[in-house]
Amino acid sequence: MGRNSPTSRQVIEQMGEMIKRIASSMRKEDREIMEEIIRMGRTHAAEMDLSMLTPEMAFLLSAIIEIVREINDE
Repeated sequence: MGRNSPTSRQVIEQMGEMIKRIASSMRKEDREIMEEIIRMGRTHAAEMDLSMLTPEMAFLLSAIIEIVREINDE
């Protein structure tokens, strides 16, 4: 029997593709930032998959964690 619903990883990848479509109409500098946010959102996908969070919330939390990490490293 197959899965009826996508995995968190699949939802996060779909979100990344949707964000890329939005970013394609942005200025180059903003597009680069959006691509970085997508990368950050994917960083903790495996850990977030084990949580009870929605994939969208997990994506946002992952990106926030990575943004705070970069701020603290500066």
